[in-house]
Amino acid sequence: MERWSPPVELSRQEQALMKRLTRVRALFGFLRLHRHELFDETFQEQLEGMYRTTGAGEPPHPPALMCMVTLLQGYVGASDAEAVELAVVDLRWQMVLGCLGAATPPLSQGALQAFRERMVAHEMDRVLLERTVALVRSGAMTEGERRAVSKALRVAIDSRPLAGAGRVEDTINLLGHAARSIVRVVSKITERPPEEIGRKAGIPLLLAPSIKAGLDLDWSDPKQKAAAIQILERQVSSLQQWVDRHLDDVVEQPLRTYLDAITQVRDQDLETAEDGTVRIRQGVAPDRRVSIEDAEMRHGRKSRSKRFDGYKEHIARDLDLPIIVACAVTPAN
Repeated sequence: MERWSPPVELSRQEQALMKRLTRVRALFGFLRLHRHELFDETFQEQLEGMYRTTGAGEPPHPPALMCMVTLLQGYVGASDAEAVELAVVDLRWQMVLGCLGAATPPLSQGALQAFRERMVAHEMDRVLLERTVALVRSGAMTEGERRAVSKALRVAIDSRPLAGAGRVEDTINLLGHAARSIVRVVSKITERPPEEIGRKAGIPLLLAPSIKAGLDLDWSDPKQKAAAIQILERQVSSLQQWVDRHLDDVVEQPLRTYLDAITQVRDQDLETAEDGTVRIRQGVAPDRRVSIEDAEMRHGRKSRSKRFDGYKEHIARDLDLPIIVACAVTPAN
């Protein structure tokens, strides 16, 4: 497979172009000077790993060259069709791609689209981005170049609530939900009825329609509520120990998911009092889990008085072009 190996030293024409890129579009100059570091032999070998070694599906262009085109596209916001044309009519593109003076494009629109799909499928787009950022942070880019690059893109970032799909529950119901899910999965694995598993595992509370119904107490009475926590915690602990004894070698999902969930809820929501009893934690643990079925959603705030449960959606919009340049979803906070 052909590798991309453009010259490292600047030609006289490139030197003249570089002088014009110190204040405007500085990333062109940066990529030209450091392309051999970004696309070293090790990384080019990684890129070749996206292709079969049988000879079939051989790429028409060096993968590193195609990567560089995608970087330039992202920098100037060019479509595939525009990228092909810019590789012929824009001297800055030609300098970075190592084809100054070429009368025909070094790639086609279809090849670029196919390459991008291949990159995404192999998660090499993320590797390319990480390598580029690491190169900038290494000191290869001067402070002046950073300022010039940062001025090239003006964005507005907006964040808004995004409701989660999981059921939000209090501590007792979170523990009960996770425990019931564990018993259901164990029942399927062992081919025994859930009721039998619940009795053998020492958690008879699950035989009731709900955990709170099984506890059968006056929830407005602090003493009864404290006693209920002790009962539930003992039975949950008994269930975990029973699973460890009888299914220690079972590691597949979703059993491990629910076991991890019940451990997380116990660690976050329960604490040991001075007298040795277990009680609900005073205060809220950082990054507290609020749902068993959706492990990532969290409590969030729209404002000081309004709350929601789920995620936050972040959108970055280019102020000069009517396009969204980036988006992300993070747990609420």
